[in-house]
Amino acid sequence: MYSWTYSPRREPRDSSGLGRFAIPATGQLRVGTSGFAYKEWKGNFYPEKFPDSEMLQFYSQHFSTVEINNTFYRMPTEGLLSKWAGSVPEGFQFALKANQQITHIQRLRNSDSTFKRFLEVASVLNDGNHLGPVLVQLPPNFKADLNVLEEFLKLRPPAFRVAFEVRHDSWHAEETYALLRKYETALCIAETDDKENPPDVLTADFTYLRLRREAYTDKQLSAWNDRIDAWLREGVDVFTYFKHEDAGKAPAYANRLLAKKSDRKAASKAKATRS
Repeated sequence: MYSWTYSPRREPRDSSGLGRFAIPATGQLRVGTSGFAYKEWKGNFYPEKFPDSEMLQFYSQHFSTVEINNTFYRMPTEGLLSKWAGSVPEGFQFALKANQQITHIQRLRNSDSTFKRFLEVASVLNDGNHLGPVLVQLPPNFKADLNVLEEFLKLRPPAFRVAFEVRHDSWHAEETYALLRKYETALCIAETDDKENPPDVLTADFTYLRLRREAYTDKQLSAWNDRIDAWLREGVDVFTYFKHEDAGKAPAYANRLLAKKSDRKAASKAKATRS
């Protein structure tokens, strides 16, 4: 079982004259998977004969966060989110994917009331500090439109962390990154088999990783571990989610990444003791 510690989202220390935009000395890492309620995971992650109703509780004993894709297809309710929150330890965080009405139907335009309602429902997770970032995933054919993006980013209350996943190459420009930084919104770094080595761009005090290759070698996981270590040293919080697939490899990859982190910390501590 993976043991993790939690501390609330911090007000950044002012060590550089940047006021509230200064970044703390050490970031926090959260690792999990995209979703948790998969019958296909029984026998490899979950016990073979295991009630579906206890999956989230079991999952939260191993990981500190989960990405919820269900909220993309169906607007969440306060009752459902409260039920989930009651099944997990304090500090376990849910990253909710913004509803498709906002991203794929309204395409960010005139989405004020829909987005406001989504955030109102999501805010019930504040009790117990269960609210992670909101992932706004744009459709692949949504080309860059900075005016639309800025009008949407203005809607975000400061209390919410938001990550943007852009899937059209036209978004990958310094103008986009500057706008995200202006509104303290993270650029989602998404890796797939088709898109290896996604742009390594930080635009907020946290970053959001979606590791969605069908398979990861030990070398590839070590490379991500190195990148994550660099971000953590800069004081950047890192949310990392592995792709769901039927074989149940996502929890195994998440555990392997966490094990690498633990091994490196133990080796560093041993080295310091010998010095």
